Amino acid sequence: MKREVSLFISLVVLVSLVLAACAPAATPTPEAKPQEGQQGGAWSLAEAAKPWKGETLRLIGEALPPLEALEELKPQFEEITGAKVIIEGLGHEEAVEKVTLDFAGQTGVYDVVLQPNRALGKLVTNGWLRPIDEFYNNPALRDPNFSYEGSLLNQEWFRETNMYQDKVYGLPFHFISMYLWYRYDWFDHPDEQAAFKAKYGYDLPSPPITWEEYMDVAEFFTRKSGEKLAGETLTYDVYGHTWGGARHVTAWYDFLNVIYSYGGRDIKLPNNRGDSYGPVTVNSPENLEALKLIIDSLKYAPPGVLSSTWDEKQAAQQSGLVAMAIQWDDAAFAVEDPEQSKASGKIAYSGVPIKKEKMTQIEGWDYLIPKSSKKPELAWLFVQWAMGKDIQIAQMKLGGQSALVTTYEDPEVVAIPYVPTSVYLKTAGKTVLKVRKVGDPTGGGVPERYLNATNPLTGDTSVNIVAKPTFPEEERITEAIILWVNRALTGEVTPEKALEELEKEMKSILPSQ
Repeated sequence: MKREVSLFISLVVLVSLVLAACAPAATPTPEAKPQEGQQGGAWSLAEAAKPWKGETLRLIGEALPPLEALEELKPQFEEITGAKVIIEGLGHEEAVEKVTLDFAGQTGVYDVVLQPNRALGKLVTNGWLRPIDEFYNNPALRDPNFSYEGSLLNQEWFRETNMYQDKVYGLPFHFISMYLWYRYDWFDHPDEQAAFKAKYGYDLPSPPITWEEYMDVAEFFTRKSGEKLAGETLTYDVYGHTWGGARHVTAWYDFLNVIYSYGGRDIKLPNNRGDSYGPVTVNSPENLEALKLIIDSLKYAPPGVLSSTWDEKQAAQQSGLVAMAIQWDDAAFAVEDPEQSKASGKIAYSGVPIKKEKMTQIEGWDYLIPKSSKKPELAWLFVQWAMGKDIQIAQMKLGGQSALVTTYEDPEVVAIPYVPTSVYLKTAGKTVLKVRKVGDPTGGGVPERYLNATNPLTGDTSVNIVAKPTFPEEERITEAIILWVNRALTGEVTPEKALEELEKEMKSILPSQ
């Protein structure tokens, strides 16, 4: 996707600064002090929020089920505090760009922003964020029963998603990962199992755990209208899988999944830290092999795959158009919703196929409080409330992806089909809430085949969690990868040429390369 918006952003920022200079002085932020009745007594959200009763808090994030869940739960905060909360949901890139404009212009529209962790370096180095310790260490604002340090699924995941250069700037709106969604009702059907074995000479892998199996399965489930599938005659074409082929950030994430599993990296990050620079390694034999596999797989994907983002991928899965897709777990709620999805109750969840590594990529969206917020204390009180155990459990049941261990102590949460695989991946293969065997009547649980699959890099069954860059140049690096991967997928250049040119561009962007 082309991003020719820099001139537009510059003009908007200039206008914002002029308007800000001409505007009347803002009302001073009420100073947070211990409320009468709190000193020596129990802390309460209602008392702590009294200075902001009647105020409006504005939050922006990505319009997906976790944010929709927060929208549904916010009246509880409003009732306790007397403050009003306005939540704005936009597409992924639109949410990032709008926050950048607000911060650059110091317009202070938003009091809480939800942003992907990859943006941390840009936001921190520009001086746009408040570290949370100023709120966390303030007894007037801190619920003494609230603590996040020992309650996280994975401390390394937290470091990569909420810290920059060892300082905490946010709390996790969610930890998210990408994994394989597959139609277990098709995979487990006896007619399909017999047909696959007759054609390929081995049992239909449910699910595929290697890329070789993945390609065979993608070919096998690609059918024409009029053919049989799982005992029924098709009235439309069906495809083995789908992919994010558009010039969009989807292509970046999808590309990384494959190169990481092949043992490749775009940048070799020291100690798996996204805030550290390392050598550019994108033009490697492993990455070339991975890119060629992606290109080869497109023949088993629906028409228009070169224009597909994660929205089209999800729609293909919901409509029953495809057998498999590698998707985000924060979108899984929508595919399990019978009002939105024909595939509801028919999907199981596994890890990204394995080549040289059994892996998942680290990702998360953060609750962040901007320096431009006019009500930062109220913003903190909202974030602290949203991170509470009961709210996290309630949000999870409505489509969230909680980062807290305590959320998964609730049996109703564990029963959500996509939860066990999600937690298994985010804990590096250490936490198994439920196992799914072939033939089980639901899609819930970590598939037994994936659970028992060996990680070639370690020789055991653990899962590598792979960090991505969070340093300030990340956005330009990501745009370069999107551009050259898309050019390779469309056939504009060869895979070899794409990686050669991408290497040059990445080295020109990063310091000392």
